[in-house]
Amino acid sequence: MIYDHKKIEAKWREVWEKEEIYKTSKNPKKKKYILDMFPYPSGATMHVGHLEGYVATDILSRFYRMRGYDVLHPMGWDAFGLPAENYAIKTGIHPDKSTHDNIKIFKKQLDVSGLSYDWDYEIDTSSPEFYKWTQTIFIKMWQKGLAYKKKAPVNWCPKDETVLANEQVVDGKCERCDTPVIQKELNQWFLKITDYADRLISGLDGINWPEEVKLQQKNWIGRSEGRIIKFDDIEVFTTRPETVNSATFIAVAGESDKFTGRYVTNPATDEKIPVWEASYVMLDYGTGAIMGVPAYDERDLVFAKKNKIKIVKKPYTKKLIGEPKVNYHLRDWLVSRQRYWGCPIPMVYCKDHDWQAVKFEELPVTLPNDVDYNPRGKSPNASSKTFQEGAKCPICGKKAKREVDTMDTYVDSSWYFVRFVDPKNNNKIVSVEASKKWLPVDEYVGGGHVVQHLLFARFFWKFMHDEGLVDKSLGDEPFLKLRAPGWILGPDSRKMSKRWGNVVTPDDIIPKFGADTLRVYEMFMGPFDVVKVWNLTGVEGANRFLKKVWRLFQLPINPACAGRNSQLSNNEINYKLHKTVKSVTEDIENYKFNTAIAKIMEFVNVLTVHSSQITVHKLGILAQLLAPFAPHIAEELWQNVLKQKGSVHASEWPEYDEKYLVSNEMNIAVQVNGKLRGQITVPTQIASDELRVKTLAKKNKKVAKWIESGRIKKEIFVPNKLINFVV
Repeated sequence: MIYDHKKIEAKWREVWEKEEIYKTSKNPKKKKYILDMFPYPSGATMHVGHLEGYVATDILSRFYRMRGYDVLHPMGWDAFGLPAENYAIKTGIHPDKSTHDNIKIFKKQLDVSGLSYDWDYEIDTSSPEFYKWTQTIFIKMWQKGLAYKKKAPVNWCPKDETVLANEQVVDGKCERCDTPVIQKELNQWFLKITDYADRLISGLDGINWPEEVKLQQKNWIGRSEGRIIKFDDIEVFTTRPETVNSATFIAVAGESDKFTGRYVTNPATDEKIPVWEASYVMLDYGTGAIMGVPAYDERDLVFAKKNKIKIVKKPYTKKLIGEPKVNYHLRDWLVSRQRYWGCPIPMVYCKDHDWQAVKFEELPVTLPNDVDYNPRGKSPNASSKTFQEGAKCPICGKKAKREVDTMDTYVDSSWYFVRFVDPKNNNKIVSVEASKKWLPVDEYVGGGHVVQHLLFARFFWKFMHDEGLVDKSLGDEPFLKLRAPGWILGPDSRKMSKRWGNVVTPDDIIPKFGADTLRVYEMFMGPFDVVKVWNLTGVEGANRFLKKVWRLFQLPINPACAGRNSQLSNNEINYKLHKTVKSVTEDIENYKFNTAIAKIMEFVNVLTVHSSQITVHKLGILAQLLAPFAPHIAEELWQNVLKQKGSVHASEWPEYDEKYLVSNEMNIAVQVNGKLRGQITVPTQIASDELRVKTLAKKNKKVAKWIESGRIKKEIFVPNKLINFVV
């Protein structure tokens, strides 16, 4: 029989869908919530780098189902966003159409990759059924004083003509289009994430996240303890109050460096010191002013030398001046966006009652269709003739004006994982019962967004937890375990990009080699969390491995398993089998997918070499171990070759027995003049017997040719490990 991946994979996908083997339990007894960072369908296709994390969560989902867990493994779409709107500006195609055309392609690619999602739980952040609840959460935050509008200098992208949060500015440039960001003063909506700063720090201690991610979050929140010191009418925040004796100037935030002409008194020395404007002082950190201590601070030193300010080094003061103060780098989250394709902010302005929330029963506030998408410095919704219809003040009932800005799309992804557990609920954000059944997320997989999505989602969770929107017994953190896949670079070792012409998509690989080959290769190409380079030769190698597995299952099975022609005892095969089960189990749990596949490959080699001892039981275990990685071929081998009942994916994960993990045989390395020339397998009981090991080593054909032409001068024996003949 020939391994026909096209026929096998199409057949089993159809069977799985018909038999609904991935149906999520309504009443989980032992739950696992396994989640991907859901994709933004910004382009017409995914590439193989996107698929890496999805394959990993699929492996985990299949593995835990086989271990008796009720698994929730949903998928949906982070569907709002600026790229779809920019595409509409270029083509005139409505963002809703282009986005959902892309979703159809993405969904097909996920399906043909053999991913075990329960599509009954699918969500779409751009649907009114979803963003009704985004608006509900916003209003609840406003009612608690956590959402507010104020005039403030904001980060403005002149190309996209929209506001950016601090987290969306990278090296002074827009993270989306790389345009230099400017400052602009506007009335904007903020969410008071700073109220949760301390909890956002302390919560990191109890979750299984990479330490570097925790550190980046702590650094971004930037909690620092110091003191507020008054220099006449100017207050400064400092974490080094003991150096105040050496302060020789005051610097206040400014766009450029210049002397103000003012002097203030240093309260520790009573000396008059100059006040400067300095571009390195941040207006929104501390008080917007610092004391310049060039003798103890590098940036102050550079500024002092440049502007010829005196540098004085005095002993630390023993008596601390000022009041204790805790400060944070974290700023409130600016969520207003002057764009169309986002969740409308559900607020109205009444000249008598200021800003008021739309009544809950009037939600959702839906996006209008009669808009001009072109950026003009304000939301395209402002150009709509229909958007303001029906806008009334909820207090006085008079005509009001709707907010035309939309929300930052990070708001959608800050709570979507909650909606996934109860996606069809028309009456609540989520039922408390459903939240208690599935939340929090047990395994969360996705890369990037360390100080964006992950920070914002933790903030939203804490708010929803405090308000009883999710069961209060669930704890203070939404994601118990987090892992991030390393980037997969293109074949040219650069980031996959249309610009470089190095993008590889699943559609390039699956028709020729199959989804199972793609999955095995992606997981085998290196440790999950490191950067890897795509290599077609590796894909071909993964395909050869699956063909080798296929051929192994076509060999005749000897029920008696006499093993007369095998050099390896049946006990030793049992050792290999149980060792493989133990290793693969532990490796999957620890995201060591590459080494798990390597262990399976070793086991396949053992069974291939000693095929006379193959049994249905041994092959069945091999099919089960392979099932999470290569689900289609494993199902075909399990049901059609081994004639097992039911799906391999519904079978019980094999267990290992400790008694078989002590090997009856050992491998001894044989060296000649210090170079490895062969290896012999000996019974464990003689592995420390020098005479018997030496005799067997000399008889080995590979070794004999290196010693027969010379005279052995010395023999070096290391019990249980090696023997070295010096010739």
